[in-house]
Amino acid sequence: MVNTIRTEKKSTLGSALLILLLVAVIVAIVIFLLLNPGILASLIVLVVVAVIIILIVVAIIFLLTVVLALPYYVAKGETYQTGATYDLDDVEPVKEKDSRKKDE
Repeated sequence: MVNTIRTEKKSTLGSALLILLLVAVIVAIVIFLLLNPGILASLIVLVVVAVIIILIVVAIIFLLTVVLALPYYVAKGETYQTGATYDLDDVEPVKEKDSRKKDE
């Protein structure tokens, strides 16, 4: 039977042009903002306020999670073994064998 897998090559010119266009737009926006410092300052204030609001929301969610998890933690309690020994003398070496084969 003949292998019918073929490899096709597609042009990436369109993607490359889109990337160049995106870079040009970003450079144009940066130049515009540098030439208009008032807009840049208001954007910086907007970003700072947005970051502060996001941090406050994250802190509130974290505190709610802690407050809601506390009763579950208290009700669960601690479990531990009593009367167990963990001496190194009780450790047995692992036998070298294939785990997929049954003992013979």
